[in-house]
Amino acid sequence: MKHRLPVFALVPVLAALVGLAAQPASALAARPAKKSKPMVFEACRHGCHYRTIQKAVEAAGAYGFKNKKAKVVVAIRPGKYVEGVVLDGTEPKKRYDGLTIEGTKKDPKRVVLEGKNAKGELGAAQNGIEAISVDGLVLKNMWARNYQSNGFFIHAANEEGQHCDGYTMNNLLASGNRSYGLFAKNCLGGKMINSTGYHQGDSGFYVGETPCDKRNWTVTSGKPCQKKPVWTLLKNDKSYENVLGYSGTNSKYVRIVESAFYNNGAGIVPNTLESEGYMPNGWNVIERNDVFWNNYNYFLAGSAFKTVSEGLGQIGGQTVNYPTGVGIIIFGGDHNVVRGNRVFGNYKWGIASFSGPGEELVSNKNEAKNVNNEIVENVMGREGADPNGEFDMWNDGTGGGNCWGANSVNATFAPGNGKVPLSQLYPACPQPEMNYAAAKSVNLVPGLQIASLSETGNPSTILGYAGTNPPQNQQCSWVKRVATHPAFQGYKPVEVTPMPGEVTC
Repeated sequence: MKHRLPVFALVPVLAALVGLAAQPASALAARPAKKSKPMVFEACRHGCHYRTIQKAVEAAGAYGFKNKKAKVVVAIRPGKYVEGVVLDGTEPKKRYDGLTIEGTKKDPKRVVLEGKNAKGELGAAQNGIEAISVDGLVLKNMWARNYQSNGFFIHAANEEGQHCDGYTMNNLLASGNRSYGLFAKNCLGGKMINSTGYHQGDSGFYVGETPCDKRNWTVTSGKPCQKKPVWTLLKNDKSYENVLGYSGTNSKYVRIVESAFYNNGAGIVPNTLESEGYMPNGWNVIERNDVFWNNYNYFLAGSAFKTVSEGLGQIGGQTVNYPTGVGIIIFGGDHNVVRGNRVFGNYKWGIASFSGPGEELVSNKNEAKNVNNEIVENVMGREGADPNGEFDMWNDGTGGGNCWGANSVNATFAPGNGKVPLSQLYPACPQPEMNYAAAKSVNLVPGLQIASLSETGNPSTILGYAGTNPPQNQQCSWVKRVATHPAFQGYKPVEVTPMPGEVTC
C-alpha cells in the first residue's frame, strides 16, 4: 500500500526526510488521514502491506497503544483468508479497545475467514476472530466459516480488570462452525445486529454469563444483578439450521427483537446451567420475532451438521438433551418477557417453560427455577393456518409468579394429567412475585415435568421427552397438523429425512 504524506512547498526536503524516518513502522504501513478520520490498516491477499488479517490487527494494536485517542480501523479487502485471528487485550504494548475490523464491501460473503486448514498457535485455528478482554470492538461485513469452535467470539475472564464491554457485531455471516456462530461471554452490553448464522453445532447466536455488579452475586441475595442494567441487543438477525437458533446460558438484560429463528432444532433458548457463572438466566426480553418450523432433527445421519453437545446431564440413567421441535424455550428463567412473537409450525410445542430439576431428582445445586416470567400477546400457529404440534403453550408447573395473557384466542395449553386446573398452570397476568428461594424446581403433581420418579420415558413430560433414547426418536411424538407449511415471506421449510430404520417409533 502506498503511504500518502501531505506536501508543503516551504518545507525543506531534508526536514521532510528526517520526519519520515522518525515515524513508527506501523504508521508507514498504514494510511494516515486527516485528524478527524481514523488510521486505517489494510489487509488483502495481494498489493497490501499486510497479507493477513492477523498482521494488520497486530499493527493496529501497536499503533493504538501509542495513540490512545486515535480511531483505528482494520480494513479487509475482498478475498478468502485461511487463518484464525486473535486479539488479546491483556497483551502488553497492544491496545485493541475501540478497534474496528471490517470488510470493505457491504456483502459479508466478499470477505471470507476460512477455518478449513487454518492454523493457530496450538494447531488448528479455533475461531474466525477471537477477542479477549477488549472493549468497544466493532466487527462488520465478514463471513466466518468451518472453524473448530466459533465464528466470532468475544469474551473476558471473570477476573478483576478483564471485560469485553460494548461490542458491536454487524452484518456478519457465520456458518459450519463446530460450536457457535456469533458468541459473546461475560460481556457487559453489546450488539448482534443484521447478521446470519447457520449450520452451527450449537447455536447461531449466543450471549452467556452476563456479569453482575459484584462477582460474588447470587440470585438469592435479593439484590439485582445490575443496579443500572446495560442491555445487549439482537435485532434483524436470521438463525436457521442450527442445533439452537439462540442460546443464552445465564444471560441477562438481552433484548431479542424483530429477528427470524427457523428450521433449527429449537428456536430461542435462554437457559440456566452450572457450566457458567452468574446463574440464572433472566431479565431478558424476547419480542416481535418470527419463530417457526424449528423441526430440524440434527441427531439424524443426514443432518448437515453435528451437535457439539453431549447432553445436559442424566435423569434416571438417561442422557437429557435439548428438546427439538420447539419454538421458544424458557429454561430456568427469572423475569423473562416473551411478548408479541409469531410462533408457528413447530411440531412439538410453540412456547415451553420449565425448571431444571434439582432437589430430590438430581444431586447438583440447582438455581434453574422458572419464576416471574411473562408470556403475553404472542400470535400462535398463524391463527390456525400453520399450527404448532402438540400444544402452543407448555409449562411444567414448577417455580411460580409466571403468567400468561392476551395470547392468541385459540391457543392450546398442555393440561397434563388433569390434577391441576389450567388456570393454575397458566395463571393470568399479573401475578404476585415469587421469592426465588421459596420456589420449587420439582412438581410431580401435574404430570408434566415427569410422571413419576420411576418413569422417565413418557414423551408428554419434559424429562421423558428430553431423555428420549435414542435422541432422534424425539420426533416420534411430533404432531404435524397440516400436510405442508403455507408459504411465509419466501422462506422454505427444511427437515432431515431419516434413513431406513433410523427412527424407531
